[in-house]
Amino acid sequence: MPDDTRWEPDPVLRELLFTDFDGEPADPDDVIADALDGGYRERTEGLAAILRDENADPAARFLSCCALTSWADPIGYATVVEAAGAPDELAWRGQSYDRFHSQDDTFAHLAQAVGRSRDMVGERGTAAERIEAARALIRIADRVQLDRGASDLLYPEIVSACGDDLVAAVDRGIYRLAAGDPLNWDLGLQLALFINALAESRRSWAADARDRLSASHPGDRALRELTESGGSSLWLL
Repeated sequence: MPDDTRWEPDPVLRELLFTDFDGEPADPDDVIADALDGGYRERTEGLAAILRDENADPAARFLSCCALTSWADPIGYATVVEAAGAPDELAWRGQSYDRFHSQDDTFAHLAQAVGRSRDMVGERGTAAERIEAARALIRIADRVQLDRGASDLLYPEIVSACGDDLVAAVDRGIYRLAAGDPLNWDLGLQLALFINALAESRRSWAADARDRLSASHPGDRALRELTESGGSSLWLL
């Protein structure tokens, strides 16, 4: 999320996402979670207006998208699909960075929002839209940092619907790693999470993918993930 030491929300966004339902200052993550009990209804219109405004503060639009997506709103899901369609042109890229490598992690937050909106899709009637948003993110997982956010896309219903997309993303990602493409984020971890998610439904492919990934020098985190999921400890040697 935006670094509060360098960025301040405008009064409208402050009221919508930095103020709790008792009128007290709050963290956006807490406001988003609390709104799941029904409060999202009174804040959706304002956030949707920010999200649609191409001249609005990019950080405000990013936070609005995260909130609406977390609430299983169709506008949020549609925006995730659109963003994944042209990730390098996205106005809000760079509005959030991970703490360890200082790399853009906006798509990791979107992945978390899509995955964790699971409990709201029944109420909102947006289960199909959630799947399509997850599919859009999976399809760019070899190009953007998701890190552990990738695991939020791996609920059974998403894995079942997006199995071919997961396979294709892993194959492209392994090719990138094997080719020695310079990366400043942990692609190997994301690929390992995807492989593990398909281990039961596509056993032969997963076994082969694990071997190919381990041979591509994916990094220690990826190798540990493969080993902890039941793979060979020889990959760590």
